[in-house]
Amino acid sequence: MTTTDLLRSDELPADAAVGYLPLDGVDRSNIFHLPVLATGDGGIHTTAADISTFWRALFAGDIVDCVAEVVRPRRDVPHKSMRYGLGFWLHESTDTVILVGYDAGASFKSTHDPHTATTHTVLSNTSPGAWPIARALAP
Repeated sequence: MTTTDLLRSDELPADAAVGYLPLDGVDRSNIFHLPVLATGDGGIHTTAADISTFWRALFAGDIVDCVAEVVRPRRDVPHKSMRYGLGFWLHESTDTVILVGYDAGASFKSTHDPHTATTHTVLSNTSPGAWPIARALAP
């Protein structure tokens, strides 16, 4: 994962997308809605290629020793039609593992099916942008 990092907003790579959100009917940059220094609560920068690398490394056992424990359902979340493991959403009836992120001017959803090694990742530079495409890709 060579392009994923918690960066300062004034030190972004040249190819980083600007996040947008509608304010008073006009799309505005999200620069004033995110922390100057990205944290685990928002502002991480990544690419679809890095997320693909993450899923392969996770299920190869390169990140944690006991992947099965991490992705074991711990809680049913009926109002979301999902389950929850240790830091990961889980499909309600399959072994598909899901990561979701959202902040002002950004949205992200990535799913990985460990049986087929199929990954779908949608990144958007708007708050609602990832959801229509992610829904279309959902099983």
